[in-house]
Amino acid sequence: MKVGIPRGLLFYRFYALWKTFLEELGAEVVISPPTNKGIIQKGLTYAVEEICFPAKVFLGHVLYLKDRVDLIFIPRIVSFHRREYNCPKILALPDLARNLFNIPEERIIGDEINMREEGMRGWRRGFLNIGKHFTTKESKIMKALNLAEKAHKDYQANLKKGMLPEDLIDHKNPLPLREKKIVLLGHTYLLSDSYINMNITEKVNDLNYSVITPDMVDEEKKRYYLSTIPKPSFWTISNEIIGSTLYHLKERKPEVRGFIHLVSFECGPDSLVGELIERLLKREKESLPYLRLEIDEHTGEAGLVTRLEAFVDMMEWRYKSLESYVSPFASS
Repeated sequence: MKVGIPRGLLFYRFYALWKTFLEELGAEVVISPPTNKGIIQKGLTYAVEEICFPAKVFLGHVLYLKDRVDLIFIPRIVSFHRREYNCPKILALPDLARNLFNIPEERIIGDEINMREEGMRGWRRGFLNIGKHFTTKESKIMKALNLAEKAHKDYQANLKKGMLPEDLIDHKNPLPLREKKIVLLGHTYLLSDSYINMNITEKVNDLNYSVITPDMVDEEKKRYYLSTIPKPSFWTISNEIIGSTLYHLKERKPEVRGFIHLVSFECGPDSLVGELIERLLKREKESLPYLRLEIDEHTGEAGLVTRLEAFVDMMEWRYKSLESYVSPFASS
């Protein structure tokens, strides 16, 4: 049985876990190709205007897989952290795909995974329900999940070492390590899809900087620094971005020269997180330069390059001059 996994949104976080779990249950896993112009156009054609650009891209990947596989894997991931949620667009993905493309309900694996109230119990119940699409043996499902969780830990360990999801998924050679670093903030699906972010990590590397993403920061450290603010966000990924920001602000590693926050223009949580990050930076006596870049279907590559080059020039000048009056903020 062929099971398709759309290459978008939470795919970049759970790639190893999902692929291993399904394969251990006997599925032939088909992953949609890297995002391209055709896939984006498919998503833009069918998606409603109100959803964000990454969700439109995800729907393009669903349409690519629709007639190529038997089942499409779109679990309803309500929460993957206690007392927190994913954003509404991720919760609605199975319904969006089913209704937009007239896919029969039985062809979408859309079972709910919800850790908000019950933690690991809710996680395992969700995967048990998914596994029942392939077998009635709970022991086989749990064995597959244990192997998948191990693969997921290995995947995360490689990300902590500085590798990017696309390096691991597509077997790419990692970019050269640079001595100077930029903290690249944002949702994993924006930072990891090199087509929709216009190869921002490679462009930063060409400017003689390496990036540090939230995936590269230890989870316990992110959560520790998140606990120092009065009220965290409702959304797990937003909290990871805030925790990563605070970690780099407080740890003060000398190789870190600035922050770039990559956001989706239509993303409500991003607008709130961006405001909070700017306030956190402004409270620091000696802050670091900050650039906010908004991405949508109309963003041009030339403009992105110009902003990056100007930001790097500002970082270099500010670092060398150490002038306290220099504004640490830039936006676009």
